[in-house]
Amino acid sequence: MSARGALRGLIFSSMLAATASAVAASFGLSPTGLTISGRETSGSVVVTNTGAEEVVIQARPYAWSQSGQESRAETRDLLLNPPIFKLAAGEQQLVRIAPRTAPLPDTERAYRVVFSEVPPQASAGKSGFRITLAMDIPVYIEPVKAAQPAVSWRREGANLAAQNSGGKHFRLREVQVLDGMKVVHTVPRLVVLPRSWLQIELPDAARNAGALRLAGQDDADQPVSIDVPAAQ
Repeated sequence: MSARGALRGLIFSSMLAATASAVAASFGLSPTGLTISGRETSGSVVVTNTGAEEVVIQARPYAWSQSGQESRAETRDLLLNPPIFKLAAGEQQLVRIAPRTAPLPDTERAYRVVFSEVPPQASAGKSGFRITLAMDIPVYIEPVKAAQPAVSWRREGANLAAQNSGGKHFRLREVQVLDGMKVVHTVPRLVVLPRSWLQIELPDAARNAGALRLAGQDDADQPVSIDVPAAQ
């Protein structure tokens, strides 16, 4: 074979490899967060297959905690029905989420529920590979008594630290960390769980700054501004 023929063969082989592209499942969740009050026995999430192929979805609950860093642990505190199901293209499934334990007197419980695609078995003659998708949502169980967050902020070396001594989570989205008028860091979502504390690592540009200010949006889409004094 000539050099030109070999080159054509290489290009053709590359095109075949490119056409054996990845196939990704696609599904959506509504709502993207759930709060179950003491007056309710359960909540629900609608899972929609937005792709063109059938998918199998499995839902798993995790206890969610913070002690400087976030952590998750498998739990049986939540009952999911159904925990695994099949969806044709465009089909929807209602998943009920119910707590197995009674709410705490004055502190909200926090969980994450992960919805993930169960990868299909490889079929003979099919090329390419499958990218599986996983999405998770927060689930909060309200306490018996009404609770509110109570968050204090401080600088800890190169980090920001948020301490929530209240009984309810504190959440901001689209958070900007500002040194004067200059944005030195952004955080898409910031949640501080009740009776917990969270560390936020700052980039080098913010480590030598004096007082900082956090600006973001709360759950009611209202602007929130928080001043954090300089480190002592």
